[in-house]
Amino acid sequence: MSRPLNVLIVEDCEDDVLLLKRHLHQGGYLLHCCWVDTAPALSQALSEESWDVVISDYSLPSFTAIDALFMLQKKSLDLPFIIVSGAIGEETAVSAMKAGAHDYVMKDNLARLVPAIERELREAAIRQKRRESEEALKESEQENREMSQEFRALLDNIPDSLTLLNPGMQVVWSNLSTAKLLNRNPKDLANHHCSTLWPECTARGDDCPVHKCFSSCQVEKGVIRTKDERTWGVRAFPVSNRHGQVVSVIKMASDITLQIQLREEASRSGQLASLGELAAGVAHEINNPINGIINYAQILADQFADDTVNQEIVREIIDEGERVANIVKNLLDFAKARPEFKNPVSIEDILAASLALTKSQLSRDGIKLLVDMTPDLPPVLAHLQQIQQVVLNLISNARYALNQKYPAADQEKTFHIESEVCSSPEGQFVRLSFLDRGVGIAPEILSKVMDPFYSTKPSGAGTGLGLSISHGIIKDHGGEIRILSEQGKYTRVVVDLPAAAHDQQLDQPEGRGGSR
Repeated sequence: MSRPLNVLIVEDCEDDVLLLKRHLHQGGYLLHCCWVDTAPALSQALSEESWDVVISDYSLPSFTAIDALFMLQKKSLDLPFIIVSGAIGEETAVSAMKAGAHDYVMKDNLARLVPAIERELREAAIRQKRRESEEALKESEQENREMSQEFRALLDNIPDSLTLLNPGMQVVWSNLSTAKLLNRNPKDLANHHCSTLWPECTARGDDCPVHKCFSSCQVEKGVIRTKDERTWGVRAFPVSNRHGQVVSVIKMASDITLQIQLREEASRSGQLASLGELAAGVAHEINNPINGIINYAQILADQFADDTVNQEIVREIIDEGERVANIVKNLLDFAKARPEFKNPVSIEDILAASLALTKSQLSRDGIKLLVDMTPDLPPVLAHLQQIQQVVLNLISNARYALNQKYPAADQEKTFHIESEVCSSPEGQFVRLSFLDRGVGIAPEILSKVMDPFYSTKPSGAGTGLGLSISHGIIKDHGGEIRILSEQGKYTRVVVDLPAAAHDQQLDQPEGRGGSR
């Protein structure tokens, strides 16, 4: 069966072309042949069609086989190039082979032509497969590089810390989150021992999930607390070789401090809710005997109308009983469910109710309370209990700051509350100012004190939620809360609340108690 062969013949003698065709036909080829004898014709033939082999005379009137060979190379064509010549010296033939020719055949020995073509076609096929394999390998390597870059970018965008550790607990690789956490360049972390990168880590030996993972060959979990008071959930994943041996461990560390704080705060909120219900029940129970005490004292007052000494004692009993009754009423008001809507409320009433609950604490701590309220303050549109919550929180913070600076009584241990009416293009607003001469706040943390869970108090002394919640409440009311402070000298908290419209009726809270 004839084999197809696309052959390009570069020859200036037609008889030699016919001779070549005859030998190729005899060799079993079904030819598709093109004959050219000039460089332009060769260039056109190479551009317009695909060829299996090029057979070229060495010397033509306008160019040589070397010129034709260079033309193929310029076009990046790897085709078998065989020189067929009647008169070519050995030195010339060697030079042609060095230039890239694949073989040369003398015209008086054309019996070598078909075997030479077959051999070079096989070699060309091998070279083509090699090129295809190399190209496929390059594409695969490029795809792997791109996938590696994408995978690395994916790992670097994971907020959790990822670290690959060898059995010697040395870092093999880490993601960008780990580097940022340690304030280091990711490349600088390689080969460092785990303990040198996390010296504050309190987990050692059998308590370390990574150590346990190397021993158990299973996923291990643990909780690690660092000296910066953060809590980390750590999972260690074994990486095994084909023999099942753990050769490295992937350590994933997630900062779960916020989750734990939220869980603790949820638990605390539940406890406070239960405590609120209990306090309400206790308050109701106290009301009856207190009212009985006040009523019996009033009877005694009537009986001792002419006895000045006993009259003063009884009057003191009545005053103290009424004070207790007012405190109970304020507790009941504060424990009530909050309405979903805002009402015009009196700032004076809110402040008076708050001070009724805290004034005795301030007095016991030796804190001198100064209250300057502008008369006839306009009401504000608010949730009464929420604004009272803000006021109570600010009083509590001031009391803490003053006690930190002055553990005992001191002339400078003062807490000053002021109010005034201010105007802006948006309308009137009521301004409350809470000034304490306590420890103050460091300038580098002043901008953070209203962030959730950020507390200036030591661990266990506060949740870091008070100011954050107060800030949210005031913002929800269309107001503003600002903090001015100088460390070691004072802290002033300014609260601005929009005044209610003149046509809105003032909502009087039940059980107003205490004095301004």
